[in-house]
Amino acid sequence: MAGRLSVVIITKNEESNIRDCIQSVIWADEIIVVDSGSSDRTVDICREFTDKVFSKEMRGFGAQKQFGVEKASCEWVLVLDADERVSPELGERLRKILTEGSGLDGYKIWRKTFYLGRWIRHCGWYAPVVRFFKKGRGVYDMRYVHESIEISGLIGEIREPILHFSYTSIDQHVNKVMTYSNYDALILYEKGVRITPFNQMWYLTAKPLLIFVRKYLFMKGSMDGTRGFLISAFTAFVVFLNYAKLWELQINRDRERSLPNTAKADKCI
Repeated sequence: MAGRLSVVIITKNEESNIRDCIQSVIWADEIIVVDSGSSDRTVDICREFTDKVFSKEMRGFGAQKQFGVEKASCEWVLVLDADERVSPELGERLRKILTEGSGLDGYKIWRKTFYLGRWIRHCGWYAPVVRFFKKGRGVYDMRYVHESIEISGLIGEIREPILHFSYTSIDQHVNKVMTYSNYDALILYEKGVRITPFNQMWYLTAKPLLIFVRKYLFMKGSMDGTRGFLISAFTAFVVFLNYAKLWELQINRDRERSLPNTAKADKCI
């Protein structure tokens, strides 16, 4: 008996992407969408394809995806972002696994990213990610961003790619960086990392520079031309921004703790 597949997709204001994403897995047995308050036509488009559209306040990407996984009713689960597509080759491979069965509990699938009009082959942007697994064998962590999934059991690898249509403009890239850095700074703060006069040169200068060198030279971003340079530079900027926002967060929190009780009460009114 062929295995059945649930596809889980998380969304927010993805009307430009979600139709193509869903159509690439229209053959699946079940499509589950977890939306975090879209103000565009995302939800309406999703409901053209499935009645399993859930609204959930964003508490982090890991929590959103795990919520969707728990709603899945099929034996196998495939998790996608709204700006991703299952390539025809990947769809064929997944259907073959579902039909023939598998002794594995999950699979890493290679993901190929389209950035500013061209496919990226380096910078760490062409790599496998765990997205396909048996229900009950995969659990997402609760990280705000850069979430990962832990598989209990054996993991295989699929070379047929997920197609990731990332940023179509520099503005879009900048906007996403600004949003993610807020989460990253909070994660660092909760881990107990602090910016001090003794380490600020490392976190705000040396570390971003080393990240750029790693991406552009050692991970061969230079082979992707100007796009590789931009990706490497943006990655370095993200590191700088994360720690700059961490510094801002810690001084704000310190200021709040130092306020007299009456001042705190006044502030809450």
